[in-house]
Amino acid sequence: MDISKELARNQTVLLLMSGVEYNKIIVDTIKKLDEHKVCYLTMNRTVDSLRELFRRNKISTTHVFFVDVISKSIKEVADKEPDHCLYLSPGSLTEVSLAISELLRQNFDYFIFDSLTNLFSYKQTDDVEKFILTVINKVRETSTKAVLYALNEQEAMIPRCCMFVDKTLVIGEKEPLALTKRA
Repeated sequence: MDISKELARNQTVLLLMSGVEYNKIIVDTIKKLDEHKVCYLTMNRTVDSLRELFRRNKISTTHVFFVDVISKSIKEVADKEPDHCLYLSPGSLTEVSLAISELLRQNFDYFIFDSLTNLFSYKQTDDVEKFILTVINKVRETSTKAVLYALNEQEAMIPRCCMFVDKTLVIGEKEPLALTKRA
């Protein structure tokens, strides 16, 4: 899988992966986007954890702006740190949506959403689907390319999420239910 080639042909790409492949895939993806301006929204790992993972794999985060939507649920943090990070609450999809709108105006080359699977743990399916569609539509209004991650073990949500993106790539052992490509 060459994410660079897929993003050259598609504006929004959903990567479905097995949980055991998750770290490898996020590392490989960010390596391919090196030297590009990236906005990385994380609902899965704290920004500290991601930075440590990237550091161990010799990946610079100089061009990465993080939106951490997990840390506030486990520790006290300021809303914005001087180290290219914005901290948001996981329970407020409205706050997250507004932040994404504002950030996309900053002409990022890539927007990474990590991960849709975790988003479903915060809210009801209908709210999540509406939020995902809103985010993807906001991306489409820009020249930013988006990569969304999801675990393919979440079979109930997979077909619904695939409808919103241009391309779905399945990586790993477990193949999900029938997938569709957006027309």
